[in-house]
Amino acid sequence: MTAAVLVVLCAAALFILFPALRKTWYLPKRKGFIALMYHHVAEQNPSSLDPFTVAPAMLEKHLVFLKENGYTPVSLKELQEGAPVQKPVMLTFDDGYEDNYKNLFPLLKKYNVPAVIFLVTDKIGSPDYMTWDQIREMKNSGLVQFGSHTCSHRRLRSLPDEEIARELVRSKQILEEQLGEPVTAFCYPFGSGGFDKRVRPQVFKAGYLFDFSTKKGVNPWPWNPAKTLLRAFPRGGETLFDYHLQLTRGQSKL
Repeated sequence: MTAAVLVVLCAAALFILFPALRKTWYLPKRKGFIALMYHHVAEQNPSSLDPFTVAPAMLEKHLVFLKENGYTPVSLKELQEGAPVQKPVMLTFDDGYEDNYKNLFPLLKKYNVPAVIFLVTDKIGSPDYMTWDQIREMKNSGLVQFGSHTCSHRRLRSLPDEEIARELVRSKQILEEQLGEPVTAFCYPFGSGGFDKRVRPQVFKAGYLFDFSTKKGVNPWPWNPAKTLLRAFPRGGETLFDYHLQLTRGQSKL
């Protein structure tokens, strides 16, 4: 076998094996609380898959998978209380897109699963985003809780302190006025790259109990308020095996 042939064979083997090696199946399983991060729930073109969009049929498979494998979807109240729960998991949805009302909400009702949606208050009622009437209907179902994703979805660590405070406080005030209940959860725009040690204390100063990031991983149960909540990110186009890895390793790919 010539060196050139050997190089070609090695390259072909790596090409075949690389996707499998990127998977996290060989990492040890991690016990704790998984917060799942979604955005859009909508159909999409298979030729141009958007990682931030999960098809309704696949989300339904996710909900069935949770039920069949002994997971317990929890609410913010249950997260705060931290009572013993078998395999706790939370479904979270960022931004407040209208497809959450049209495609997600019917599935939550069908399977009686709670969820948390983080709203950008300046976007409510805009094209492609939910209206206040839709938000209230979801809230009144008892299945959906809402948190803040700021007023304008700006990267907080790039803002001066007074602007950070406004984004945090004003969005919370608007949500509480419209929903008639305390808003305890906050989600950083742009995830882990959107906040720093200067920003996080202001979240709690504004009156929030929970802060969610996009940093991947598994959280302790009971919840540790000293730590930002990590989330796993089920992507559009992933398989149920990937979903299993998200739930047991906190991520499906390295």
